[in-house]
Amino acid sequence: MVEIELEQLRRNPSWKATLVAYWERQAAGRAESGEFDGWVPRVAEVADVETAKLSSIHGRLIAFGFLKFDLSNRDLGMRYQLTPLGKRAIGEADGSEPAELAESA
Repeated sequence: MVEIELEQLRRNPSWKATLVAYWERQAAGRAESGEFDGWVPRVAEVADVETAKLSSIHGRLIAFGFLKFDLSNRDLGMRYQLTPLGKRAIGEADGSEPAELAESA
């Protein structure tokens, strides 16, 4: 089943770009705080991705299991986090598997 999800990601470069944007935010959060919980605010802009398509892309990434969301804190709003599959997919979509992604899964 995972191969189907990864194939969808390969066919949709904007999906991978969005996942990478989340991974970069998560990495920055980890670097800034030892108490970082892995959740980041919704990405509103991604390079080379039309802003109008981001809502649909978020839905697809959640549906395919690459991204999860959290609504538990009203003050923080909706927050997102890569799933282990999302982290793995960033590397596998182009045939590579960065060590730092595998370690953070």
